[in-house]
Amino acid sequence: MIPPFADHPLVSEFNDLKKYFRQHETVASRNRIHQFRTFARVIAEAGLPVGFDVMGSVNFGVATETSDVDLVLYIICEDGYDGECPSPKCRTQQHVENLLIHTWIRGMSESPYPVQVVDCINLNLLERDLKRGDPESPVLLRFAFYRSVCRGVNARLLRPYHSALLDNPDLVERMKPYLWSLFDELVKSSKHNYSIQKYQERLTQLGVRIPPSMMSTIRVHLDQSRKHLSDGI
Repeated sequence: MIPPFADHPLVSEFNDLKKYFRQHETVASRNRIHQFRTFARVIAEAGLPVGFDVMGSVNFGVATETSDVDLVLYIICEDGYDGECPSPKCRTQQHVENLLIHTWIRGMSESPYPVQVVDCINLNLLERDLKRGDPESPVLLRFAFYRSVCRGVNARLLRPYHSALLDNPDLVERMKPYLWSLFDELVKSSKHNYSIQKYQERLTQLGVRIPPSMMSTIRVHLDQSRKHLSDGI
């Protein structure tokens, strides 16, 4: 589906970089995505529909066998709870994380790897705020941001919410001014700069010659990230 913020300059630049790296996707990246699709299907059969937006090296398609996986978890909290996750009122997140990290990855994967849930979105809360149409809603902003820059798993679960957002272009426009703060958190991170450089080195190790035009794009992106970082100090 079309990313909610597809025409935003920061999103467009980020996705252009991601698209280039994914042209050289590693076997490990494809395997990670396949494993998470399998997990989503198995756990849905157990009555716990779940979806993911994947970040980091798997998102860029350059994961190795030892790479960890950073992801956003989407769940439907029990008993209609429509607050933020995590919450003592909802055991769904803890249950899913235990199944994912302690059971699935460690027990089913031939080479277990670290998994970090960087955010969890309660789809009950997302549905509520979509109906309210509040452009300052934290959960709505985070959802639109993740859907714009990440790699989704089990898009079927997320599609109704994504479609509802795209069907309200006025809301998307009113949300855009708040996107800068979310992107600032990303580009101010030294880990982000280090990761982009690391992905570049991996392509070089694979024998991929990065064309001058893409090298220029990478340098501009890193320079802008450093500027954001220095401005925030």
